[in-house]
Amino acid sequence: MRQFPGQEGSGKKTSEPVIATTVLKIKEKEEMKTMRFSHLKLAAVFAVLAFALTGFIKTSTATNQPSPAIAATPGADVSNEARVISRYADELAAYDRQLAEAGKRARLVSADFDPLQRKSDDLKGRLSEVQSSVRELVRKLKAANEWEGLDTPPARITDPGLKALLQENSFKQVLEDAANGLTSRASEISTPLEDLRKKLTSRYDAGDVQFVRASYEAPAPFGFVSVRCSIQTIKVNIVLKLDGITGSNTLSRETWAACHPGQAYPF
Repeated sequence: MRQFPGQEGSGKKTSEPVIATTVLKIKEKEEMKTMRFSHLKLAAVFAVLAFALTGFIKTSTATNQPSPAIAATPGADVSNEARVISRYADELAAYDRQLAEAGKRARLVSADFDPLQRKSDDLKGRLSEVQSSVRELVRKLKAANEWEGLDTPPARITDPGLKALLQENSFKQVLEDAANGLTSRASEISTPLEDLRKKLTSRYDAGDVQFVRASYEAPAPFGFVSVRCSIQTIKVNIVLKLDGITGSNTLSRETWAACHPGQAYPF
């Protein structure tokens, strides 16, 4: 094919810019891939650093906080135990008043004993619940570090009778005895009723005079604290703890009646 002057090598010159452009585009793509890969690596590095930093912060926080075993323990919440014990103490006191009223009657028949017997059986049956509440009360007071100072009456108490009664017995000892052996002394609940029955059956007429056979009652051993006194003492101390009162003549009289039955209130 004939070539005109000036056309030689024109095809070669035209292809060189195209090749250069193609190479440039390939380089740009490669650089973009490299940059993208670098960004991904950098993001991964930041993610690892963030995770490690989070773990370090958590570890430092946990190290600086006190452990549950030595952390300050709030005051013991004994409201549930107080409810059980206080209710029982009030019902036991009401039962004793009914017995006292029955003992004053000039004449008693068997029917008079039926409601008293039912109440006696009910109180004896619930004594295990009271013992469980006392045991839980002891556990909570010890866990809250409130055990050691229990034998010292609160300084805020101004009622002289109540203050004297609280110092008669060790509250800690009363609690421990009640927590371990309250149910074994359930017979103390029914003994006054049985004595009243004996009073009825021992009566006999001799002409116009009615006699009642005297019965011997063994004196309580030294240091003995009755079930009634134990439960009332626990109730009073719990009420003082929860209500923060300075004293109560009613509480004082109730405690005296439970711990010194048949004796006149001296305060």
